[in-house]
This record gives sequence, C-alpha cells and structure tokens, in this order.
Amino acid sequence: MTLFIMAASIVVFVLLQLKSAPSVLLALHFPADASQQWQLWRWVTHAILHFSALHIAFNVLWWWQLGGDIEQKLGSKKLLQIFLVSAALSGAGQYWVEGANFGGLSGVVYALVGYLWMLGSKSPQVGLGIARPIVGFMLVWLVLGFVQPFMRLPIPLIWWA
Repeated sequence: MTLFIMAASIVVFVLLQLKSAPSVLLALHFPADASQQWQLWRWVTHAILHFSALHIAFNVLWWWQLGGDIEQKLGSKKLLQIFLVSAALSGAGQYWVEGANFGGLSGVVYALVGYLWMLGSKSPQVGLGIARPIVGFMLVWLVLGFVQPFMRLPIPLIWWA
C-alpha cells in the first residue's frame, strides 16, 4: 500500500508536467460542484495530485516513513483505511476553505502524524509512535504552510532582469 500510493503520486506528478496535465487534473481533483460529488474516487484521488517537486518530495518521504511503519505493524488494510478516511476528511476541509483547486498527501501525512502520536501515547505496547521533535517539526511546518501565502519577498527574485 505504501509503495502503491508513492508510485501513483509520482506517476501523476510526471503526467502533470506533460501536456496531459489538464485531463489528469480534471479526472482526479476534489469534487468541484454537485455534478461531481458522487464521483467517489475524487474524495481521495486529490491526495495523489502534487504541483511542485518540493511538495511531492516532502509528502512522499513522510508517507513512506510514517505509512510504512503503520503498514509493517498493523497491515495494509489499516493503512488503506487511514488513507481513505483522512484523504476524504482533509479534502472536505480544504474544499471548505478554498474550493477544489488543491492536491497532495499533506492532509493524509498529518493524519498519520496524529495517529502515531496518539497511538504511541495511548497504546505504547503496539510498538508504534512518533518522536516529539518530529511532531514539533511537523507542527512548525504546518504553521508555515498556512502563513506561506502571506510571506512575500519585498523585491522580485529575479531582480537583475
């Protein structure tokens, strides 16, 4: 399951870099209107859409690490369950905030962080958890993700042009 989602994300990212980008985006984005809300795949396929190399690298590496740990200890079925629920819920939240123009595994990755954090705290005998410094890093990264649209350089990056 871990490798399947990674591979799907990478293949879709490559397709988005090609001329097929509009058709791929149209097929996989979160439901944008009432006519698409019952196209159930859209509630989770937005999670494999990534629009930058940094975004896919960050998400796929954390998915591999955190999802891989869960899959090894609890199995593919549990990881699939977490993926489906967290993709649908995080997608609904993101849609509510900014509409259907989004993508990525970020909501799923943060669900994995929360799941491992709580599991390690409430059921340490399972042997899964997440280190506090990683939780701290992820929370700082989450805040930076929210404020990033408001952080602008006072001068253009290509000031010499």
